[in-house]
Amino acid sequence: MRYFAMSKNLWVLIVFLLLMSCGKKSVILNKDEQIYKKIDSLIILSKNISFPDSLRSSYLSEAYKKIEQLKNDSLKTKSYIRTAYFNLVLGNLDKFGEISKKTLQITTVTKDTINLARAYSDLGYYYRQKYISDSSYFFFNKAYKIYKVLNNKLQVGKMLLSMATVQSDEKDYIGAEINTFKALSKLQNSKEYESLYLCYNTLGFVEKKLKRFDKSIEYRLKGEKYLSKILNSENYNILNLNGVGMVYQAKGDYKASIPYFEKALRTPNIFELYPKSYAMVLDNLAYAKFKFKITKDLPKSFIRALKIRDSLQIVDGIITSGLHLAEYYSSIKDTVKAIQYAENAKNLAKKSIINIDLMDSYLLLSKLQPSQKGINYLQQYIKLSDSLQESERLMREKFTRIAYETDEIIQEKEAESEKKWWLAGMLVVVISFSALIFMNMKQRSKNKELLFNKKQDEANVEIYNLMLAQQTKFQEGSNKEKERIAKELHDGILGRLFGTRLSLDSLNEGITDKEISEREEYIEEIQTIEEDIRKISHNLKTSLFNTNTSFRKLVEQLVTKQSKISNFEWSLNFNNLKNWENISNDIKINCYRILQESIQNINKYAKATEVKIEFYKEKQNLMLTIKDNGLGYNSKIKNKGIGQKNILSRVQTLNGKVEFISRVGFGTEIKIRIPI
Repeated sequence: MRYFAMSKNLWVLIVFLLLMSCGKKSVILNKDEQIYKKIDSLIILSKNISFPDSLRSSYLSEAYKKIEQLKNDSLKTKSYIRTAYFNLVLGNLDKFGEISKKTLQITTVTKDTINLARAYSDLGYYYRQKYISDSSYFFFNKAYKIYKVLNNKLQVGKMLLSMATVQSDEKDYIGAEINTFKALSKLQNSKEYESLYLCYNTLGFVEKKLKRFDKSIEYRLKGEKYLSKILNSENYNILNLNGVGMVYQAKGDYKASIPYFEKALRTPNIFELYPKSYAMVLDNLAYAKFKFKITKDLPKSFIRALKIRDSLQIVDGIITSGLHLAEYYSSIKDTVKAIQYAENAKNLAKKSIINIDLMDSYLLLSKLQPSQKGINYLQQYIKLSDSLQESERLMREKFTRIAYETDEIIQEKEAESEKKWWLAGMLVVVISFSALIFMNMKQRSKNKELLFNKKQDEANVEIYNLMLAQQTKFQEGSNKEKERIAKELHDGILGRLFGTRLSLDSLNEGITDKEISEREEYIEEIQTIEEDIRKISHNLKTSLFNTNTSFRKLVEQLVTKQSKISNFEWSLNFNNLKNWENISNDIKINCYRILQESIQNINKYAKATEVKIEFYKEKQNLMLTIKDNGLGYNSKIKNKGIGQKNILSRVQTLNGKVEFISRVGFGTEIKIRIPI
């Protein structure tokens, strides 16, 4: 009986403790609910458009502080996402980014996959608005991978579209085109009409930049059919009409562009509802009329657009309006005003780091400014153009690397998962015969997956090759533009100056000594200008590698500079190759890039102390050998990296052959044969 009484008391104690525990959890939950309700009420207050923005922002700041008091991770995550979104609506971009980073931290810890993808997507948008393209692409790609695993086709499509817009911002037009088509395949037959419109809008923009104007117009008209299905689509319709007009402008058909701009401006209450779009279309219409020699309402329309953009602090719009006004005043011979607007545009572009507009301002000022000033601006234009091309190439490679490395991480995780399954399968085999059948099925599944991975790798290589081809086309276009400018300088201006000098020279006879002396001074000045223009023309028209001296010197500079990185000794021998002028620029450029890639690989991996480089002629072939005494590798087993693929690709474009010879501990030798 005594034992029974003790047991009864023990059970009463246990029940009491359980009730206390539940009560404590209930108190915590109730407290969290109270805090969440307070946060919710503050967010609702921030949505009241009758309040000033400063007051609405203060409500959101108070809500953000209270989120830290929540214990429930689910409520905390939900509150972070809502507070971040409404900060973005109010234009508090930095606060939106800060809170989105908090969301990322908590969802990573709690492994809340859906909201983790949302955090990645929000950060991708944040960095795009901050013009940090590589970070933006990285986070959108992260979100894309999660949605892909979750099989959320609509979100996969939206992330692909976001990645495409980032790529188009950085002039990776081929990559943008590929991702936009992928996005369309996911969004097609859905009711995501806004995203479908934006896909076709992006394709229209990309095709315009690739100078496929008819395709650009076709895609913009395809996107137009979705506008009627989107609520409040007036601004999209304005932007679409403006986009078609801009395609015709880029095509040089200014007459055809005018009706589209005029139709956009006929949108009811466009100035009151969409002042930013109104200023943009008004400026584009004024420019189209100016180029088509319709001077009515000019420069009044240009100035009105500039004033609106200035009041709204639309920096890139202010620069564009300034450049258009400079071009207009230049056409009516008001050089003072033209230079003033061009200088203002240049200074603002430089301050805001908008390099495309800065480059345009340099080119315009090179035409407006006299003699040496104009020459200096032209040189700055060429220097910035070359720098931007290199930056764009590096960014395209970075996008490819982000996508490729992310795939590698996923494959590693899948491989780790498969390894665990194999171990479990082996245990099951020991337990029963039925596991053998299961393992057989598992093996088949693995083979299918390996085949899929192989095809995916092939697709990645194909995309990379497409990017390389596009870069080559871009470079060819740049060279043609340089040659055109050189011809203009040499054949036009130089010829006229030369004729003027001869005329002045012939007038020396029969004139007083003072007049002869003055004219001789003018002739000398003209000769000086001729020489300056001839130098610029020569620098533009002549490739970096045109002469024997410059090519050898550039190669020596490259090797000297790179050798200092890892302190290797080097020798450079040109043997029987005395005259490089007979060798095409294409061969010299590719040889230089191959040598650059090879030395970079030596610095990164080889740990070499000696490097030997030889150029020589063998029959009708140019031979290049690069040999080091570094660590080496097994060339029969090791897969070719991106560097080796680049070298192979360059040699193949020249119809040449390349051989990689290497053994572990015996260094590496690259032998290249190029027909000349």
